[in-house]
Amino acid sequence: MMIAFVLCSSLVLACSSTPPAIPPDLGSSQIIQKAQERTDVNDWEGAKVYYRALLERFPNDPSLTLEAMYELAFIEYKQGHYAEARAGMQQVLQRYQAEDADSLPQTWKILAEKVLAKLPKS
Repeated sequence: MMIAFVLCSSLVLACSSTPPAIPPDLGSSQIIQKAQERTDVNDWEGAKVYYRALLERFPNDPSLTLEAMYELAFIEYKQGHYAEARAGMQQVLQRYQAEDADSLPQTWKILAEKVLAKLPKS
């Protein structure tokens, strides 16, 4: 019984610590889906890998960039890394100060403001 527990624990740790390999032809919606799947099982590092890939592969798509920035900051919030979460959420909000802010989806601005309001005062 103890051996089975150790083997299962090792398998879980091995799966969560190995960064996922992201096929080069994976589209943005597929990358987001994979990131959400990693988040659903609390594999924060795996989710971060996917969101960083989204930033790297689609740097000229402001909507995808904002989504990735927000999600990376939200992961920090979920982990209790409040200083990092605050910095990330502020970075999202700074993006809304740009000249093209009117064309950006408001979703990420609203969500970032809500998370910032929940963060403990530093």
